[in-house]
Amino acid sequence: MGGLAILSGVALASVPLLLFGNLDSELALTAFATIALVGLLGVADDISGLKQRYKPFLVAFTSLPLVVSLAGRTDLSLPLLGFISLGALYPFFVVPLAVTTSANFSNMLAGFNGLEAGYSAIAIGALSFLSWWKGEVALALLGTLVVVAYLGFLKLNWYPARIFPGDSGTLMGGAAIAALGLAGRLEFAAIVVSIPAAFDFALKMLSRRPFAQRHDFSDSTINSDGKLEPAGYPALVHAFMRVSPLGEEELVRSLLLMELCYAALAVAATLFLM
Repeated sequence: MGGLAILSGVALASVPLLLFGNLDSELALTAFATIALVGLLGVADDISGLKQRYKPFLVAFTSLPLVVSLAGRTDLSLPLLGFISLGALYPFFVVPLAVTTSANFSNMLAGFNGLEAGYSAIAIGALSFLSWWKGEVALALLGTLVVVAYLGFLKLNWYPARIFPGDSGTLMGGAAIAALGLAGRLEFAAIVVSIPAAFDFALKMLSRRPFAQRHDFSDSTINSDGKLEPAGYPALVHAFMRVSPLGEEELVRSLLLMELCYAALAVAATLFLM
Protein backbone atom coordinates (compact mmCIF):
# COMPACT_ATOMS: atom_id res chain seq x y z
CA MET A 1 0.00 0.00 0.00
CA GLY A 2 2.57 2.52 -1.19
CA GLY A 3 -0.17 5.10 -1.64
CA LEU A 4 0.10 5.76 2.08
CA ALA A 5 3.54 7.31 1.42
CA ILE A 6 1.97 9.61 -1.22
CA LEU A 7 -0.80 10.68 1.16
CA SER A 8 1.68 11.25 4.01
CA GLY A 9 3.90 13.37 1.76
CA VAL A 10 0.99 15.57 0.65
CA ALA A 11 -0.31 15.92 4.21
CA LEU A 12 3.09 16.88 5.66
CA ALA A 13 3.84 19.32 2.85
CA SER A 14 0.43 20.93 3.34
CA VAL A 15 1.13 21.93 6.95
CA PRO A 16 3.51 24.87 6.27
CA LEU A 17 1.30 26.04 3.41
CA LEU A 18 -1.73 25.99 5.69
CA LEU A 19 0.14 27.94 8.37
CA PHE A 20 2.14 30.39 6.27
CA GLY A 21 1.01 30.04 2.66
CA ASN A 22 -2.00 30.08 0.37
CA LEU A 23 -3.63 26.72 1.02
CA ASP A 24 -6.34 28.12 3.25
CA SER A 25 -9.30 28.40 0.85
CA GLU A 26 -12.40 26.38 1.68
CA LEU A 27 -12.39 24.65 -1.71
CA ALA A 28 -8.76 23.57 -1.38
CA LEU A 29 -9.32 22.26 2.14
CA THR A 30 -12.43 20.28 1.22
CA ALA A 31 -10.74 18.94 -1.92
CA PHE A 32 -7.82 17.79 0.22
CA ALA A 33 -10.20 16.24 2.77
CA THR A 34 -11.89 14.20 0.03
CA ILE A 35 -8.54 13.09 -1.43
CA ALA A 36 -7.26 12.10 2.02
CA LEU A 37 -10.43 10.20 2.95
CA VAL A 38 -10.28 8.22 -0.30
CA GLY A 39 -6.61 7.48 0.37
CA LEU A 40 -7.43 6.20 3.86
CA LEU A 41 -10.25 4.11 2.43
CA GLY A 42 -7.70 2.62 0.03
CA VAL A 43 -5.43 1.80 2.97
CA ALA A 44 -8.34 -0.01 4.65
CA ASP A 45 -8.96 -1.87 1.39
CA ASP A 46 -5.27 -2.84 1.10
CA ILE A 47 -5.29 -4.16 4.66
CA SER A 48 -8.65 -5.92 4.83
CA GLY A 49 -9.77 -6.34 1.21
CA LEU A 50 -13.14 -4.56 1.08
CA LYS A 51 -15.83 -6.25 -0.99
CA GLN A 52 -16.09 -4.77 -4.49
CA ARG A 53 -19.82 -4.10 -4.20
CA TYR A 54 -19.32 -1.86 -1.16
CA LYS A 55 -16.43 0.26 -2.46
CA PRO A 56 -18.42 2.62 -4.74
CA PHE A 57 -20.73 3.57 -1.86
CA LEU A 58 -17.83 4.07 0.53
CA VAL A 59 -15.97 6.25 -1.99
CA ALA A 60 -19.16 8.27 -2.57
CA PHE A 61 -19.37 8.86 1.20
CA THR A 62 -15.81 10.28 1.23
CA SER A 63 -16.96 13.04 -1.15
CA LEU A 64 -19.07 14.55 1.67
CA PRO A 65 -16.64 17.45 2.36
CA LEU A 66 -16.89 18.52 -1.29
CA VAL A 67 -20.66 18.02 -1.31
CA VAL A 68 -20.99 20.40 1.65
CA SER A 69 -18.57 22.92 0.15
CA LEU A 70 -20.31 22.92 -3.24
CA ALA A 71 -23.87 22.76 -1.87
CA GLY A 72 -24.65 26.19 -3.31
CA ARG A 73 -23.40 25.40 -6.81
CA THR A 74 -26.10 24.41 -9.27
CA ASP A 75 -24.50 24.53 -12.72
CA LEU A 76 -21.99 22.57 -14.78
CA SER A 77 -19.48 24.39 -17.01
CA LEU A 78 -18.88 22.98 -20.52
CA PRO A 79 -17.01 24.47 -23.50
CA LEU A 80 -19.17 26.14 -26.15
CA LEU A 81 -22.33 25.28 -24.18
CA GLY A 82 -21.48 27.49 -21.21
CA PHE A 83 -23.18 26.86 -17.85
CA ILE A 84 -25.85 24.15 -17.68
CA SER A 85 -28.17 24.39 -14.69
CA LEU A 86 -28.62 21.13 -12.77
CA GLY A 87 -30.07 22.48 -9.55
CA ALA A 88 -29.53 20.37 -6.45
CA LEU A 89 -28.41 17.46 -8.65
CA TYR A 90 -24.97 19.07 -8.97
CA PRO A 91 -23.81 18.89 -5.34
CA PHE A 92 -25.81 15.87 -4.25
CA PHE A 93 -25.50 13.65 -7.34
CA VAL A 94 -22.81 14.89 -9.74
CA VAL A 95 -20.15 15.43 -7.05
CA PRO A 96 -20.30 11.96 -5.39
CA LEU A 97 -20.77 10.28 -8.79
CA ALA A 98 -17.71 12.05 -10.22
CA VAL A 99 -15.46 11.18 -7.26
CA THR A 100 -16.62 7.56 -7.24
CA THR A 101 -16.32 7.10 -11.00
CA SER A 102 -12.90 8.73 -11.29
CA ALA A 103 -11.47 6.82 -8.31
CA ASN A 104 -12.66 3.49 -9.67
CA PHE A 105 -11.51 4.27 -13.23
CA SER A 106 -7.94 4.90 -12.04
CA ASN A 107 -8.12 1.83 -9.80
CA MET A 108 -8.90 -0.37 -12.81
CA LEU A 109 -6.30 1.12 -15.19
CA ALA A 110 -3.47 -0.38 -13.17
CA GLY A 111 -1.16 -3.33 -12.75
CA PHE A 112 2.04 -2.29 -14.56
CA ASN A 113 5.16 -0.66 -13.16
CA GLY A 114 4.84 3.12 -13.22
CA LEU A 115 1.43 3.25 -14.89
CA GLU A 116 -0.75 4.38 -11.99
CA ALA A 117 1.66 7.00 -10.63
CA GLY A 118 2.53 8.32 -14.10
CA TYR A 119 -1.12 8.54 -15.17
CA SER A 120 -2.08 10.39 -11.98
CA ALA A 121 0.85 12.82 -12.20
CA ILE A 122 0.05 13.78 -15.81
CA ALA A 123 -3.71 14.16 -15.30
CA ILE A 124 -3.44 16.07 -12.00
CA GLY A 125 -0.61 18.19 -13.44
CA ALA A 126 -2.88 19.39 -16.27
CA LEU A 127 -5.66 20.28 -13.82
CA SER A 128 -3.20 22.06 -11.52
CA PHE A 129 -1.96 24.21 -14.40
CA LEU A 130 -5.53 25.08 -15.39
CA SER A 131 -6.38 25.93 -11.77
CA TRP A 132 -3.44 28.35 -11.72
CA TRP A 133 -4.53 29.84 -15.07
CA LYS A 134 -8.00 30.47 -13.63
CA GLY A 135 -6.53 32.20 -10.58
CA GLU A 136 -7.34 29.36 -8.15
CA VAL A 137 -3.92 29.52 -6.48
CA ALA A 138 -4.81 27.31 -3.50
CA LEU A 139 -6.14 24.53 -5.74
CA ALA A 140 -3.10 24.83 -8.00
CA LEU A 141 -0.81 24.48 -4.97
CA LEU A 142 -2.72 21.46 -3.69
CA GLY A 143 -2.56 19.82 -7.13
CA THR A 144 1.16 20.55 -7.37
CA LEU A 145 1.77 18.87 -4.00
CA VAL A 146 -0.08 15.76 -5.21
CA VAL A 147 1.83 15.72 -8.51
CA VAL A 148 5.21 16.02 -6.78
CA ALA A 149 4.26 13.26 -4.33
CA TYR A 150 3.34 10.93 -7.22
CA LEU A 151 6.55 11.81 -9.09
CA GLY A 152 8.63 11.07 -6.00
CA PHE A 153 6.82 7.75 -5.68
CA LEU A 154 7.30 7.07 -9.41
CA LYS A 155 11.07 7.00 -8.98
CA LEU A 156 10.74 3.74 -7.02
CA ASN A 157 7.65 2.55 -8.88
CA TRP A 158 9.18 2.72 -12.37
CA TYR A 159 10.22 -0.53 -14.06
CA PRO A 160 11.54 -2.60 -12.37
CA ALA A 161 9.39 -1.40 -9.49
CA ARG A 162 10.53 -1.64 -5.87
CA ILE A 163 7.26 -0.34 -4.44
CA PHE A 164 3.62 -0.51 -5.56
CA PRO A 165 0.74 1.93 -4.95
CA GLY A 166 -1.99 -0.51 -3.91
CA ASP A 167 -5.59 0.64 -3.85
CA SER A 168 -4.57 3.51 -1.57
CA GLY A 169 -2.53 5.03 -4.41
CA THR A 170 -4.82 4.23 -7.33
CA LEU A 171 -8.11 5.30 -5.72
CA MET A 172 -6.53 8.49 -4.40
CA GLY A 173 -5.20 9.49 -7.83
CA GLY A 174 -8.65 9.27 -9.39
CA ALA A 175 -10.22 11.09 -6.44
CA ALA A 176 -7.70 13.93 -6.85
CA ILE A 177 -8.62 14.31 -10.53
CA ALA A 178 -12.31 14.58 -9.65
CA ALA A 179 -11.77 16.83 -6.62
CA LEU A 180 -9.65 19.35 -8.52
CA GLY A 181 -11.99 19.25 -11.50
CA LEU A 182 -15.06 19.90 -9.37
CA ALA A 183 -13.57 22.47 -7.00
CA GLY A 184 -11.96 24.46 -9.82
CA ARG A 185 -14.93 24.34 -12.23
CA LEU A 186 -12.78 22.25 -14.54
CA GLU A 187 -15.27 19.43 -14.98
CA PHE A 188 -14.77 19.16 -18.73
CA ALA A 189 -10.96 19.04 -18.41
CA ALA A 190 -11.27 16.34 -15.73
CA ILE A 191 -13.46 14.30 -18.08
CA VAL A 192 -10.97 14.64 -20.95
CA VAL A 193 -7.92 13.57 -18.91
CA SER A 194 -9.94 10.55 -17.72
CA ILE A 195 -10.77 9.30 -21.23
CA PRO A 196 -8.02 6.60 -21.37
CA ALA A 197 -9.22 5.17 -18.05
CA ALA A 198 -12.81 5.37 -19.31
CA PHE A 199 -11.80 3.44 -22.45
CA ASP A 200 -10.25 0.77 -20.26
CA PHE A 201 -13.35 0.58 -18.06
CA ALA A 202 -15.66 0.30 -21.08
CA LEU A 203 -13.58 -2.51 -22.59
CA LYS A 204 -13.54 -4.44 -19.31
CA MET A 205 -17.31 -4.09 -18.99
CA LEU A 206 -17.63 -6.13 -22.21
CA SER A 207 -16.56 -9.22 -20.27
CA ARG A 208 -19.10 -11.59 -18.85
CA ARG A 209 -17.74 -11.13 -15.34
CA PRO A 210 -16.00 -7.75 -15.48
CA PHE A 211 -14.85 -7.78 -11.86
CA ALA A 212 -13.57 -11.36 -11.91
CA GLN A 213 -11.44 -11.23 -15.05
CA ARG A 214 -8.09 -11.79 -13.36
CA HIS A 215 -9.56 -14.74 -11.49
CA ASP A 216 -10.97 -16.19 -14.72
CA PHE A 217 -8.09 -15.41 -17.10
CA SER A 218 -5.06 -14.78 -14.85
CA ASP A 219 -2.59 -11.99 -15.66
CA SER A 220 -0.61 -11.10 -18.75
CA THR A 221 2.47 -13.29 -19.17
CA ILE A 222 6.05 -12.55 -20.26
CA ASN A 223 7.45 -14.37 -23.28
CA SER A 224 11.03 -15.58 -23.51
CA ASP A 225 11.96 -12.41 -25.46
CA GLY A 226 10.64 -10.18 -22.67
CA LYS A 227 7.49 -9.14 -24.55
CA LEU A 228 4.09 -9.28 -22.89
CA GLU A 229 1.35 -11.72 -23.88
CA PRO A 230 -2.10 -10.27 -23.09
CA ALA A 231 -4.58 -12.11 -20.90
CA GLY A 232 -7.77 -13.27 -22.57
CA TYR A 233 -10.12 -10.42 -21.66
CA PRO A 234 -10.60 -6.97 -23.24
CA ALA A 235 -8.66 -4.08 -21.69
CA LEU A 236 -6.81 -1.01 -22.94
CA VAL A 237 -3.41 -2.45 -22.03
CA HIS A 238 -4.23 -5.67 -23.90
CA ALA A 239 -5.24 -3.68 -26.97
CA PHE A 240 -1.78 -2.06 -26.99
CA MET A 241 -0.13 -5.48 -26.64
CA ARG A 242 -2.12 -6.89 -29.56
CA VAL A 243 -1.24 -3.99 -31.86
CA SER A 244 2.50 -4.41 -31.28
CA PRO A 245 4.71 -6.69 -29.16
CA LEU A 246 5.75 -4.64 -26.15
CA GLY A 247 7.79 -5.10 -23.02
CA GLU A 248 6.40 -3.70 -19.77
CA GLU A 249 8.40 -0.47 -19.84
CA GLU A 250 7.48 0.15 -23.51
CA LEU A 251 3.82 -0.51 -22.74
CA VAL A 252 3.74 1.97 -19.87
CA ARG A 253 5.55 4.62 -21.91
CA SER A 254 2.96 4.20 -24.70
CA LEU A 255 0.04 4.50 -22.27
CA LEU A 256 1.53 7.56 -20.57
CA LEU A 257 2.10 9.18 -23.98
CA MET A 258 -1.58 8.59 -24.71
CA GLU A 259 -2.53 10.19 -21.40
CA LEU A 260 -0.19 13.12 -22.14
CA CYS A 261 -2.04 13.72 -25.42
CA TYR A 262 -5.39 13.81 -23.64
CA ALA A 263 -3.97 16.12 -20.96
CA ALA A 264 -2.76 18.48 -23.71
CA LEU A 265 -6.21 18.31 -25.32
CA ALA A 266 -7.87 19.15 -21.99
CA VAL A 267 -5.61 22.18 -21.53
CA ALA A 268 -6.10 23.39 -25.11
CA ALA A 269 -9.90 22.98 -24.98
CA THR A 270 -10.11 24.86 -21.70
CA LEU A 271 -7.82 27.71 -22.79
CA PHE A 272 -9.43 28.28 -26.17
CA LEU A 273 -13.05 27.11 -25.87
CA MET A 274 -14.15 27.92 -22.32
